[in-house]
Amino acid sequence: MVPDLSSSETTWPYLVAGVGFALWGMLAIGYGSSHAGAVGRALDQGDFAEPAPWALRTLVVSGVALGLLTAVLIVFD
Repeated sequence: MVPDLSSSETTWPYLVAGVGFALWGMLAIGYGSSHAGAVGRALDQGDFAEPAPWALRTLVVSGVALGLLTAVLIVFD
């Protein structure tokens, strides 16, 4: 059992951060797996598979937002 390290009664922000990181991880794994296949096919043809800009932007923006949320939770709890 993990000891209670916070006297805070509010838990929903931690739930949001945890679920957000889980979803972010699944998105990163899914996109990485998909893009790896595209890279392999492109290399077989002597080509280059450019990563999808929307996917990179989504991962960067959501990752930064989750990092900021985590920092805020740590500082203000």
